[in-house]
Amino acid sequence: MSLSRFNPNRSRYGIAVAALTVLVLIACVEIFGFNLAHWRTLSNDPQTLQLADASQHKAGSHIILGSGLRYSTASETLTVTDATSAYLDVSTNANSISSLTMHVREQHVALSDSQNVSVRIDTRAYDSSSKTANRTSSNAAENTEHAKNADGTASWSVSGTHTINAEVSSSLTMRVRPTSAQSSTTRIWIQEPNDTTLTISSITLNPRIPLNFSPLRMALMALAVAAVLALLPRSRLWSTQLDTSRKGQRWVMGITIAAIAIYGLVGIITSIAAFTPQQFHHPGSYTYDYNQYAYLADALLHGRPWLDLEVPQRFAQLADPYDVAARERLLGSGVTPIYWDYAFFNGRWYSYFGVIPAVLLYMPYQATTSLWVRNGLMLPTPAAMSLLTALGMIFAVLLVIRILRRHFPHASLATTVISVITVLLATNFPYLTSSGMFYTIPTAASLALTFMGLWFWLGARGSSARLSYAHIVAGSVCIAMNLGCRPTFILAALLAIPIFGPDAMKFIRTRHIKAFCTTLACGIIPAIVIVMPLLAYNYWRFGSITNFGNNYQITVTNMTQYTAPLSTMAPVIGYYLALPPNFTSSFPWVDYAPVPLNSWQYAEPALGGIFFIAPMLLMMAALPFLTSRLHQRHILASAYSMLGLGILLLLFNAYKAGFSWRYMLDFTWLFSLVSVLCIAEVLSHIPPRTSTDASSITTHDMGQFHSNEHAIAHQTLIQWIILALLFMTAIMSVLGVLLLSERNDPTSTLAIAQWFSITQWCSIA
Repeated sequence: MSLSRFNPNRSRYGIAVAALTVLVLIACVEIFGFNLAHWRTLSNDPQTLQLADASQHKAGSHIILGSGLRYSTASETLTVTDATSAYLDVSTNANSISSLTMHVREQHVALSDSQNVSVRIDTRAYDSSSKTANRTSSNAAENTEHAKNADGTASWSVSGTHTINAEVSSSLTMRVRPTSAQSSTTRIWIQEPNDTTLTISSITLNPRIPLNFSPLRMALMALAVAAVLALLPRSRLWSTQLDTSRKGQRWVMGITIAAIAIYGLVGIITSIAAFTPQQFHHPGSYTYDYNQYAYLADALLHGRPWLDLEVPQRFAQLADPYDVAARERLLGSGVTPIYWDYAFFNGRWYSYFGVIPAVLLYMPYQATTSLWVRNGLMLPTPAAMSLLTALGMIFAVLLVIRILRRHFPHASLATTVISVITVLLATNFPYLTSSGMFYTIPTAASLALTFMGLWFWLGARGSSARLSYAHIVAGSVCIAMNLGCRPTFILAALLAIPIFGPDAMKFIRTRHIKAFCTTLACGIIPAIVIVMPLLAYNYWRFGSITNFGNNYQITVTNMTQYTAPLSTMAPVIGYYLALPPNFTSSFPWVDYAPVPLNSWQYAEPALGGIFFIAPMLLMMAALPFLTSRLHQRHILASAYSMLGLGILLLLFNAYKAGFSWRYMLDFTWLFSLVSVLCIAEVLSHIPPRTSTDASSITTHDMGQFHSNEHAIAHQTLIQWIILALLFMTAIMSVLGVLLLSERNDPTSTLAIAQWFSITQWCSIA
């Protein structure tokens, strides 16, 4: 038996050919795939219609205004006067309308800080054989999605809903999907309140969409392909061992951390530069003011626990201000402001969210800016989110590497990359990067502090046998601060038992009582130093050290009397684990999945359950089969502790908190770390791929050779399964980011441009 020897030149030639092939394929996808709209409209015959020629009565006009719109020729301003009939009927001499461009130069949306305009396009299908079809009928029945004309010869159907903004020209061109080849009349609904205005001169029907060649898009595709190729089973990453002492690997790790830090820095700078207070109020409704942390920082700087916000006298005089019906009556009579999701106690407004972010971020920012601006400036919530999320991701990466170095010393670089990606995605960091809401500030802070604390704790034992007391103290401080962020994260302190338990038992067996007491003191005393002021803060506000104020929140129900029903616990657990995603046929191809319950419990739609959002978490199922192996690595107790703690928090949230996408972060970080342990153990038994000289293989060795090949084939199958789960997790994360970005309705010009660029990238059909 003979096998050809490895030829380096042939290998380099093959790599070059493969790289060139990939580049050609990427270029084809860019030119023909993402620019499909250009090729589809290349043969179009554009027709531009002037709004100045529009009429509400003139038969035969190409643009007929609905009775709810008024157009001023002098200022070229289209104004919504009645939202129930704010539409334009557009007709053409062509066979049909496949797309249109609204030439909007400026817009103003009434009763909103957002300047995104929602537009719905309807098309009318009619019987071409009928000569009596009235193409300009204003029958009220036409306002429905499938309303027929009186003569039964035509009906309107929804083509699609779009968001336009004059700041982003690509958003002004919209695809029209007619229900019939005979559709030549299109109705454009302006779905905004009265007094909304659009400065618009004309509408172009069937425009030719220019070729849009994007180097950035090609670079992202090349990066994605490179990442996939790097993780393929036969890549060099699988045969290269993790060794952070090597200069090359240190550079890669440094670049990764620097990239995350740059993301955080860019988010901070852009948020501060484009800061707009997140405050929304409509007559007869609650006041939604999301600057709660900034108000809390200002209150603490002025030496008071309550927020300096107006309290309506009639609201303060209510016998029970937590009575939802009583509040609704006040709102209906014009009493304002009643702040949504603030704590109200003894006639004052409070924040029931953790105080640590206000102390560490918002207070220093306001105090520093007060040197130049009177009373200082408010730190934008998105800036705080960018900082906390970046810190959380950095220490998540460092923690995973420390776990692998300590318990899986022979882990490959591929295993490391997969483990890092698993923690970042399965923990739900993509949600944090896209939410931008102050509700996630406490959770983001707790994630950063928890990963930081565990990283310190695991670093307490270095190359020497002695524990580093400084690491224990630092870890305890970080973990204890969770009580002032997201209090449920304080349970991470229980992980000190499996982490330091073996050392404690060793001290007791060897009668090193002093070392035992010192270690215990380093863990407990710093925690007490942090926890005591937080409990005193509770007493300062509400007269009890254990009262965090969440029962005083002004929300959808009376929390002072509310008792969570047990009947909703089982379905909520099911939703948390396996709520199926709600896939759609239009961008971003997924929508929020509903969560119906038989009794009232707080529940909001989400992308899906954790096993659908992050299929990599399914690797936890391998834990019972890896018990003996993980025990040998001295990590089994930690694995089951994290699994048990995650299940406990899942049950607590399902009963007490309800269902929310953001609540998943309370336990997904634990499940993701358990999954990493399972992944690392499963992948640790992959046989090394070495080139074999056929001349050295004898008949006696042939059986062993085939046995090794069988083992390699088995492990390759496992690699492909893990890579498939990782790929699905990445896809769901991208869809989640797109869904959140669409729903968040960004107000800054930069955010709007980014969103519409992504929309244009993905709208290839």
